[in-house]
Amino acid sequence: MKVQVAIIVIVIIAAALALMVFSGALPGSGLFGSRPKVPVVLWGIFPEEALSETITRISRVDEQLGLSYVEKSPETLETDFLNALAKGQGPDLVILPPELVFKQRDKFLNLAPVFITERTFRDTFVDGTEILLGVNEIRAVPFLVDPLMLYWNRDLSRNESFSQPPKTWDELLTQAAKLTKIDQAGNISTSGVALGLETNVLYFKEILSMLILQAGNPIVETPVFKPVLARASLSSKTPAENALRFYTEFARPSKASYTWSAAQPNSSETFLRGNLAFYFAFASELPELRAKNPHLNFDLTSPPQIRGGNLAVTYGRIHSFGIPAASLHPEAAFRAIQHLLESDSLLAIAPKLSLAPAKRALLSESQQNPFAEVVFREAVRIKSWPEIDAKKTSEIFAGMIRSIYSGAKSTNNAVRDAEQQLQATYPQE
Repeated sequence: MKVQVAIIVIVIIAAALALMVFSGALPGSGLFGSRPKVPVVLWGIFPEEALSETITRISRVDEQLGLSYVEKSPETLETDFLNALAKGQGPDLVILPPELVFKQRDKFLNLAPVFITERTFRDTFVDGTEILLGVNEIRAVPFLVDPLMLYWNRDLSRNESFSQPPKTWDELLTQAAKLTKIDQAGNISTSGVALGLETNVLYFKEILSMLILQAGNPIVETPVFKPVLARASLSSKTPAENALRFYTEFARPSKASYTWSAAQPNSSETFLRGNLAFYFAFASELPELRAKNPHLNFDLTSPPQIRGGNLAVTYGRIHSFGIPAASLHPEAAFRAIQHLLESDSLLAIAPKLSLAPAKRALLSESQQNPFAEVVFREAVRIKSWPEIDAKKTSEIFAGMIRSIYSGAKSTNNAVRDAEQQLQATYPQE
């Protein structure tokens, strides 16, 4: 009798426990013994297929995280985000392109020191990403970096017996001059390098920025957002003046460095046609170039550096994570960031996008893909500067180049005027 009572009691308890498990009444339990997943909606401009496999894996290993990804157009991400916030329907996590990380930083949580400390940030991520650090605040966590690279046409270089691309700007001058072909009418038929103008040189702002950064001028000081473009150096000219003069001389017919004119198609199109030896573009452009002209014999390498310079610098775009202040699940969103920053995640996603991980520990690892190996290596050297309004700063840099090319201003006046215009784009204390 006692045995039967005991069996009945056990059956009742087991039934009750089963009911609680299936109903989710027990802490840590739910249907089939798992707690309902916390939904985290991630927005970004990267193709869904580049992240889908990793997100599926994360959702499988983390039973409490329901991570999903929504691909957005680069042209509409900002508008879509602001409209969603106004409706109370914003995402929990955003992969921020560099154009938005500073412009919309007040819309995102300060992650320091609760989620991440400055010490952890500096120990984890590659040099150059420190521009994301504010005064006692971290509103964005680095994810992937897109270094500016030098693409070079192997066939054109071989025809002039150049076995290697230039490693310094002096070497670029020499090689580009020899590779440039001018017909009897004075038109450039083959260009050594696309530099000198703002109208048909893609990434003119980034190239000029790289020259200035290589010379040691940060353009805008962080974390105070103070433009210092006209800051003098030990020489009689500022780094920005020297960079501006050097850049614009490639478009002057009277100079030996003349390699580019306003009559050329844009630099990308000219390179794809096989009529441009050296083309500055971001690593992320590699898949598009290969797809558009699979027969073009080209490679990519590090941009030239200043001969004898103290600092090797490549301009780099930083894609980072931000958690909107309106997110309903900030803790779960940061857990998603941690998963996406795991080595397996980064090494799965970065090569698909022709980008490099922002974690310094991964950049020294050898890659089976020879293009990825170059991109990873170059990511160590990235530097950039914080832009509150990328469209406006492009206009400022374009005006600076145009004023020199047209002879409207001296380099000194062009740089000083540009600094004043930059100052107007940043909030005043």
